[in-house]
Amino acid sequence: MKVKIRATPRTFGLVAALAAAGLFAAACGGNNGTSGNSGANGSTAAPPTHLTDSNSDTIYLFAADHDGQSVCTASCASYWPPVKAGTQLTGPAQGGLGSITRQDGSKQETLDGHPLYRYLGDHSPGQTNGQGLNLSGGLWWMVSPGGVAITGTAAPSTAPSGTGGYSGGGYTGGGYG
Repeated sequence: MKVKIRATPRTFGLVAALAAAGLFAAACGGNNGTSGNSGANGSTAAPPTHLTDSNSDTIYLFAADHDGQSVCTASCASYWPPVKAGTQLTGPAQGGLGSITRQDGSKQETLDGHPLYRYLGDHSPGQTNGQGLNLSGGLWWMVSPGGVAITGTAAPSTAPSGTGGYSGGGYTGGGYG
């Protein structure tokens, strides 16, 4: 039995719609990573905007630190743990890495003379909840790969937030240290 397909305006409309959908899909996501030597989705990774450690925890500096020494001690250091000297940083750090000896005798990583910290309120890798906070007597900033404070306000963290811990909850005074 021979089947005849009649060309009607409806058939042409369906064929045209399928062709347009195929062209749109090819334009939007045509590179599935099977050609070229770039990333898995065909794009190159954007350079990092701030330093992290090997666990992807954001690295901060404290604007109140001066003369290459940390003024974040006692309870301040419990909310803003110092980065231990020798910690592998990603980014890559373009400034001069070094270390200082803290008041308690421990060694802390520095970048271009700035003591480096993590933030207890960052519950997941990649979070930037400490950015721009005014806590412990000064402002906290993420650090650029070049060792400079990133003083702009960060976009909200995209990593899921955990429960519990210190959130920074609007505290704007000193008192730690």
